[in-house]
Amino acid sequence: MRATSEITTAGGTALVVDSDIDLLNQIAGGLRSAGFTVAAHNTVNPAIEAARELTADVAVVGADIALEYLATIAKEADHLLPRNIPVVLTAKSAEQVTSHPELAMRSSDYLLLPIASEELLHRVNTAIHRNRLREERRNESAFLRDRVRRISDDIRQTNEPADMVELALQGIGEALGAEDVTLHTFDDARVSYGGARWQRGVGSAQPNDVSELLDELWVLGTELWRTSGSLAVIAGQLTEVPETLPKIHARMEGFDSSGLLLPIGEGATPFGVVWIVADRGARKWSGAEIALLQHLLGNLAHGMIQGQLIVGQQQVVDRLRELDAAKNGFVATVHHELRTPLSSILGYVELLQDGDGGELPAPAGKMLEIIERNGQRLSSLVENVLALSVLDAGTELGDASIGLVHLLETVTADLLPLAARKNVSIQVLPTDQALYVRGMWALLERAFVNVLSNAVKFSPDGGKVTVSLATENGAVQVTVEDAGMGIPADELPQLLTRFYRATNSVAAEIPGTGLGLSIAAEAVERHGGSLAIRSELGAGTTVDIKLPRS
Repeated sequence: MRATSEITTAGGTALVVDSDIDLLNQIAGGLRSAGFTVAAHNTVNPAIEAARELTADVAVVGADIALEYLATIAKEADHLLPRNIPVVLTAKSAEQVTSHPELAMRSSDYLLLPIASEELLHRVNTAIHRNRLREERRNESAFLRDRVRRISDDIRQTNEPADMVELALQGIGEALGAEDVTLHTFDDARVSYGGARWQRGVGSAQPNDVSELLDELWVLGTELWRTSGSLAVIAGQLTEVPETLPKIHARMEGFDSSGLLLPIGEGATPFGVVWIVADRGARKWSGAEIALLQHLLGNLAHGMIQGQLIVGQQQVVDRLRELDAAKNGFVATVHHELRTPLSSILGYVELLQDGDGGELPAPAGKMLEIIERNGQRLSSLVENVLALSVLDAGTELGDASIGLVHLLETVTADLLPLAARKNVSIQVLPTDQALYVRGMWALLERAFVNVLSNAVKFSPDGGKVTVSLATENGAVQVTVEDAGMGIPADELPQLLTRFYRATNSVAAEIPGTGLGLSIAAEAVERHGGSLAIRSELGAGTTVDIKLPRS
């Protein structure tokens, strides 16, 4: 059913491929009438040439020739296309699409013939809109990740807490386009620094006097630290500020901007809070922004405590610097036919959360968060089922050149919200080598998502998952390590069996289907590689994935 909320675009470039000339002309004509620049072809090779030259915003492809088209695009995608093109299929029946798992995995949406012009434009515009949103968020996350890395590097260059705080507050303000960033510290023996403030256009400034609020700030900061949470104020709405904190409520009367409060500390308790003020309208603070800020504040907390200890405990400096290593976390995307209803649900949830449907009451916002979280869990399950279909069908994998570092960055970005909810950091150790393998991007992506999400899921709160890359005898080895609950030694041989779950994970009531590792192993083996698991009960698990290097 069509939703009443409309998604509009300012036109764009469309690639239309269909062996039915009449249908080709109908679709191309409808898109041109809507302001699109259209390249229409009834065979695959000219369509590929058009993709090279036009950088299309969307492709509308007839299901009859879609498999050939998608296979060709997959082989050349890394070289021809600057970004992924969303594909909308046209089909005579739903079975024509659902009977080919690869079509479902690689397409964004599908339309059944005959096609109404209004429905065509709605589906095309929706595909373009969602693709652009994903790209914008991926770019924003990459930019912020880079800034966090630079700020963390700058912090590590000094042992003076005052310099660290100044670098961090200025860096946060400039990276987020904030107006004001303030650190308020509590009475804590770990840090003697009294707080600091950065203002746009001013630089370092004297923090506001919050002495009468410190008791409530400590209560709030401690609760946020305990839950690995944050407190957001959107466009002056104080709904997230607990009513049990009347002094903070009174101080914020008349506040009409957006703010984010994050605790900063180490170990069991925080030693302060950071308050960020930005003019963002109704735009919410994203999970990626919050997770990266938490990562940066973790680095800052380590640095401040290290700086205070360095005079009397020089012997521990090297160890503290090792613990202060950079960690990155990272965005994901969902698209295939069997998930079309789910993708539509998540898409409209996204629009509602962004305010496209008007202002929502706070309870509705919480409900949308629950819908989104469970929708993502269901989406992951469907992705695994689709991956099994591709594996069982013996689908040709193609011969696309895949940058393994880029693939891992994409996977870790997608898992960033999950990791942030558990306060687990994912660190991909840097490499200066260009590492490529050949095969199907979607299947390898699913394999690494399953392995890394398992590592995050079974890590303790505040833990770390480390990913490293190496080369050996013409192969690339990816090693994923966690310090989680581990696996009983007598169960390791059964872990790659479909639907098998370790007894300790079942006893701990950790959700899962038992499909993830079996899919990962089969996907890697289909690419000529191998997957091996090493684990020690109570100490953690290591997964080694080897793939032929291209």
